[in-house]
Amino acid sequence: MTSNARRSVLALVLSLVMPAATALAAGAGPEATAEAAPRDPPGTRQERWERLRREKLAALRPPRPGLVERTLLAIEKAERPRVSEWNVAGFYPRSQSIGWGSQLALGARFWQPDLGATELDVHASAFYSIRRYEAYGLQAGFLPHRGRALPGRSVPGDDPVDFADEVPRGPGGWLGYVSLRYQHLPEVDFFGLGNRSRAEDRSTFLLQDAWYDLVLAYQPSPRATLMARGGFLQAFVGPGRDESLPTLGEVFPASALPGIDRQPDFTHVTGVALLDGRDEPGNPHAGALLGLLASRVDDRGTDAFAFHRLSADARGYLPLGSAQRVLALRALATTDRPADGAQVPFFMQQTLGGSHTLRGYPSFRFRGERLLLLQAEYRWEANPAVELALFVDAGRASSHAAGWSLEDMHTSYGAGLRIKTFDAVRFRLDVARSREMTRVLVRLGPSF
Repeated sequence: MTSNARRSVLALVLSLVMPAATALAAGAGPEATAEAAPRDPPGTRQERWERLRREKLAALRPPRPGLVERTLLAIEKAERPRVSEWNVAGFYPRSQSIGWGSQLALGARFWQPDLGATELDVHASAFYSIRRYEAYGLQAGFLPHRGRALPGRSVPGDDPVDFADEVPRGPGGWLGYVSLRYQHLPEVDFFGLGNRSRAEDRSTFLLQDAWYDLVLAYQPSPRATLMARGGFLQAFVGPGRDESLPTLGEVFPASALPGIDRQPDFTHVTGVALLDGRDEPGNPHAGALLGLLASRVDDRGTDAFAFHRLSADARGYLPLGSAQRVLALRALATTDRPADGAQVPFFMQQTLGGSHTLRGYPSFRFRGERLLLLQAEYRWEANPAVELALFVDAGRASSHAAGWSLEDMHTSYGAGLRIKTFDAVRFRLDVARSREMTRVLVRLGPSF
């Protein structure tokens, strides 16, 4: 290529490159050369980001835990399980133990509080077990309850602390209701009367009883409750239905069993004074409870089975350094004093044994006109929902003529596990040992 040709090519290249180089040197870019894309007006982008932030803030929602997380949180906080509130038109399906040997009984409770403008309450229950135990109850009137929560189970009212849950609706408040209660217990254990009854004399009898009562109560202060209960009792005693055990008539003579040949109808009048200083009645960590009961029972038509009953039940709860460690103490004393020439029917005498008194012995193990019971528990909360316990029980049963004595006390001891909410013991597992046996007790509710 000639020098003239080379100079022509170089001039052509320079004419094409120089304008772009000049523009780059001046700081121009594609935005500068593209006049068709105007800049955003001042503040538009900032306003757009502010709008997006406001929209996001308005859409913020708290996190919603799933079913597993909610369940674990409820256990950790020891909250009341909501399944306990499930019902159909006021009918609450339930299971419970009717009595020792009944096995699990299935049934339902009906609960309608504060009906209409009268604020009357209606509570009914019906339970039946595969061992043919039956229990029915009906209460109507102004019943003790907290909101719409189920009231306590109906009780015969022969123990002063039976009424601990039957508290009126506030200081100066009162309650009054009619209570009907029926039980059919085909296999009640009987070992004899007194402190020296023998395990090898175990027998059974059938007991049916029906209570028709009027209950009145008044609460003069937040810690004190006065109650009165009166009505009729019908009872029937027959041979036990447990084919593996003899009936009591085959083991004991009729002369040793007051009331075995005849069970008249009874009337009773009962007065109760209750002083409750516990911090949380269903799950106490401090405070005390004292229940006093005085009762008069008469058989209709004769005085063959008329007697007075006096009972005192004291319970104390002492925190040991913190609310997680509690020493629980209980002392129960009860005596039946028959009228001159009268006797206390054997089936109405108080008993020791079972999951609330001498836990190392079976229910009804000791039966007598005079009882003394002492209990102590050391309770440690591993967390608000789980409690471990060590316990010891001591008690004796005798006739009313025997003096009060700490001699010949029967004892049991053991350890327990409890599952709780903040206000109640829901499940209890106790392993108890006595000189006669070791027992594993699975129960709902507290020991005392």
